[in-house]
Amino acid sequence: RSPPLTPPAANDSLMSLYASPQRPPLSALLGHVRRLSKDQVGCRLLQQSLEEEGPVAATAILNEGLSFWGEAMVDPFGNYLFQKILEKITLEERVVLVRSVSARLVNASLNLHGTRSVQKVVELCAADEMSLKASVSSDGQLPTGTAAAILTQSLAPSAARLCIDSHGNHVIQRILLKLPYHHCQFVFDAVAASVGDVARHRHGCCVIQRCLDSPMSEARSHLVRRIVEKSLELMQDAYGNYVVQYVLDVCGDDEVHAVCESVIGKVGSLAIQKFSSNVMEKCLERCTDRVRELYLTELSDPERIRELMMDPFGNYVVQRALSVASHAQAVRLVEAMTPHLIALQAVRNSASLKRIMTKICRRFPNFNLGGGIVEGLGENEQIHFPPNHHRGNHQGHQRLHRMPQGAPTGPMNHHPQGNHRYARHPSQHEQQQIIFQHANMGSSGMIPGMNQSIRSGDYVRPPM
Repeated sequence: RSPPLTPPAANDSLMSLYASPQRPPLSALLGHVRRLSKDQVGCRLLQQSLEEEGPVAATAILNEGLSFWGEAMVDPFGNYLFQKILEKITLEERVVLVRSVSARLVNASLNLHGTRSVQKVVELCAADEMSLKASVSSDGQLPTGTAAAILTQSLAPSAARLCIDSHGNHVIQRILLKLPYHHCQFVFDAVAASVGDVARHRHGCCVIQRCLDSPMSEARSHLVRRIVEKSLELMQDAYGNYVVQYVLDVCGDDEVHAVCESVIGKVGSLAIQKFSSNVMEKCLERCTDRVRELYLTELSDPERIRELMMDPFGNYVVQRALSVASHAQAVRLVEAMTPHLIALQAVRNSASLKRIMTKICRRFPNFNLGGGIVEGLGENEQIHFPPNHHRGNHQGHQRLHRMPQGAPTGPMNHHPQGNHRYARHPSQHEQQQIIFQHANMGSSGMIPGMNQSIRSGDYVRPPM
């Protein structure tokens, strides 16, 4: 539908206002507020009048615009005038203005320009609440029908929709940040009723985190209980997992323990999922000793540990388990991984195995694939497996030998012809160097010009 035509006289009057070298007086602007509020230059003229002529201009412009402030809230230029007049009018006039636009507050919150207008309403309502609280009567009763009450009553029916909207969520977060608890309770109730949908949304999960940042209250406790009830499905979601992690970070021990116990028996399957693996790392840090023992028992399962080690997400859970486990638990986990590390030597260049080996060596500095650790040994003591001369027998039980403390920790040297996993036949170049060494050895077994003894058959770089 085409806009209504403006009478020629009105157009001439507006053009004269724009052409004036000085700011037109308030009397010249009144009667054209609606038209001026939708124009960049006209909107500036009205804002200048509010700044320079004070409360008189604010009251006059407010009264003229009561029928169309709802339109101005969402206008690219009018929203600036709306925000300015909110600042300049009195507390009582602010109640009148908010009541006049109450029916359009939800739609304005969903709008790119309107969300700024509504957020300004929230900020000034919060300031009014502070003023009212400071001047409250002796009976301690706050007056009803405040701007904050009108605002929250208008938004409450659509709170869940606002939480997941790209513009509306900012209004809800501003309410949680600025207004006192009794004006925010509608947000907690709406989110708790739709926690599954809100927590799985990219904007909704941010709103829930702001709810959890608020002080303790019955509404907050109810919301946390609802999150805990759905924690198993939320932690497997791209956004819901952040909500569960936030509960583990900021909530009390009872809620944390409830989340940690809900995954017992499912650690292996959750550890290899992209999103829930993050939650499993957090659970390993926050759980009790009893629950951690159950986690480590699951992770040390010989049938699952290989999959976890090779998985792009599960390997991070294994690393976290190595960091937080007790010495006995870490020994058990490493001994479960050792046969697979030996069998997977051909793919040891994979990033996941490298990270795990780094974590093992950091926890047990003397560990290597030719050695290991057993319960009862100190972390600086080393044990090693005897050479296994029968390939394919790595899964069988191997007798452990204690190495004397302070013994060399590098891989054991074996004759090239020995059947050892580190053994290899010398290349043609190396064979030539060995011949060179034998030809140049003296009776003392030393290469002339070098002060290092050389065992027969060892390859060294020839002197330059």
